Amino acid sequence: MTDDTSRPERKNVLLRMLINEMLDQVRELQRHAAGPWDPNERARAEDTLERVMMQVRSEAVRRGGD
Repeated sequence: MTDDTSRPERKNVLLRMLINEMLDQVRELQRHAAGPWDPNERARAEDTLERVMMQVRSEAVRRGGD
């Protein structure tokens, strides 16, 4: 029997949550890519994606030293 807490995706719950949020934002951008999209909404979605990506990168680097 294996201990699931030893698996990397179980060790860093925050990183997993951030990656899931990043993927949700990418999917949202993809859903709207084919049709018209209000420029302000698109800018907000892109800003959110950029923020989440920075958080993912920061958390990955921070956890990399552990």
